[in-house]
Amino acid sequence: MDKLIIFCEHGVETLTYFSKQMACAFASWGYEIFWMDMEMTGLGAWKLRQMARGRQAVLITFNFIGLSGEEGLWELDDAGMPQTSIWEKLDILCLNLMVDHPLYYYKVLKHPVPGMKTFCIDRDHAAYMRRFYPEIPCEFLPLAGNLPETGGWAENKILTVSNRTKSILQTPNKEPFGQWMQRPYPVVFTANYVPILNIEKQFQNLEPEYRDFYHEILEAFVQNPRQELFSCIERFLRREMPDLDNAGICEAMSTMAAVDLWIRTFFREKTVRTLAEGGIRVHVFGKDWDRVSCKCPGNLISSGQMTDSVSCVRAVAQGKIALNTMPWFKDGAHDRIFTAMLQNTAVLTDDSRYLWEEFRDMDTLVYYDLKHLEALPDRVRELLKEPQLLYETACRGRAAAAQFHTWECRARALREYL
Repeated sequence: MDKLIIFCEHGVETLTYFSKQMACAFASWGYEIFWMDMEMTGLGAWKLRQMARGRQAVLITFNFIGLSGEEGLWELDDAGMPQTSIWEKLDILCLNLMVDHPLYYYKVLKHPVPGMKTFCIDRDHAAYMRRFYPEIPCEFLPLAGNLPETGGWAENKILTVSNRTKSILQTPNKEPFGQWMQRPYPVVFTANYVPILNIEKQFQNLEPEYRDFYHEILEAFVQNPRQELFSCIERFLRREMPDLDNAGICEAMSTMAAVDLWIRTFFREKTVRTLAEGGIRVHVFGKDWDRVSCKCPGNLISSGQMTDSVSCVRAVAQGKIALNTMPWFKDGAHDRIFTAMLQNTAVLTDDSRYLWEEFRDMDTLVYYDLKHLEALPDRVRELLKEPQLLYETACRGRAAAAQFHTWECRARALREYL
């Protein structure tokens, strides 16, 4: 099989982690893997030209890494703007997975690489792409769970034997109940904290009428957190500018990133603080949680530092319950859910339409309602009082994730395009 799969590394740490897990799957199927080092794109482009000559090659990337005018990967026009990419020159198919709402990629989507195929992790995001960018093929492909690294993979290596790369990732075995009971964290949460005041600074320099407009949108989400991001914002945009066409709406949406960040931050902080102030000890792994204003700070136990993907997997594997708050995915899922399941940890999450199709409450995970967070501490106490039930839920979740929601599963879906 003379095919070359290209992944990017040394860009965004979490996305490199996802890529390495998919690379192990592709390598085990006989594909050769090339790593484009985003810290040395010039050298990487030279090496790629040698590797890709006369072969079928495919780039699999996240969030337009390598597709955004990076130096060394693009030829520039007379004005110094990116014009032609190495992917076009070498006739390399580009598969791009967006792990955020397309509104974040307005500029790059206006000038896409020819022939690029895109994938969204939420079906609402995919619908947005089909409406505003119908010329760019887009499909739904959910995120997946991270497995712990083993052997040389921890040092960013891939084991090669006779020019074939062997997968060295394994789903953890089912943990015996007695051992599972010894886990030190009753509730664990892996995410950074961003003070909401930092986000609100983006609204402070606006004219009063614009600032009021944004705050009205934010209040609508607070009052009804089941709303999907785009449909709610479009309603407000059309109220103020009823004659907006699709192009105008799409451009206006590109200014709404702060709204998305605000609402996900608001509910992330509120959920964790509600648990802590309700008497539940929550072990948080991520940056700046010591800056949260909490009436019971002793229940908010922070690692106090930025946490990489490897550390997140290890932390989740030490918890009985893994808390998740969605980054406003109303028809998708976050990788925290699948990662926790693969570690035999019971997942406690707010819901989405996609999650309800995949998992039943108290069968493979546990749902809570953002609208009724006041009930969450008692719900967690009840779960911890029934450890056998919680353990069985975690085991069923592990089995489901291992079968359907690993990065190998996602690589298998992408393989259809090769």
